[in-house]
Amino acid sequence: MIATDVKDVKYVINYDFPGSLEDYVHRIGRTGRVGAKGTAYTFFIATNAWFAKELIAILQEVGQKVNPDLAAIGRGHGGFRDG
Repeated sequence: MIATDVKDVKYVINYDFPGSLEDYVHRIGRTGRVGAKGTAYTFFIATNAWFAKELIAILQEVGQKVNPDLAAIGRGHGGFRDG
């Protein structure tokens, strides 16, 4: 991660999924400092699938929509498409 404490971050883009869900939450939290709102995008690939269930739980806990493909991965039904 390049930025550590930059004020007023509106977007976070994770080009690679962090090595832990704790790091994921820390990274995306950069957009929500002191009640501010922001947007986080994270590229999630097949090798990240073992994070799916916990990631879904985190997203649901904070009221975020869960992408149907991610939900399918979390249920163990694939979800990745050949592109």
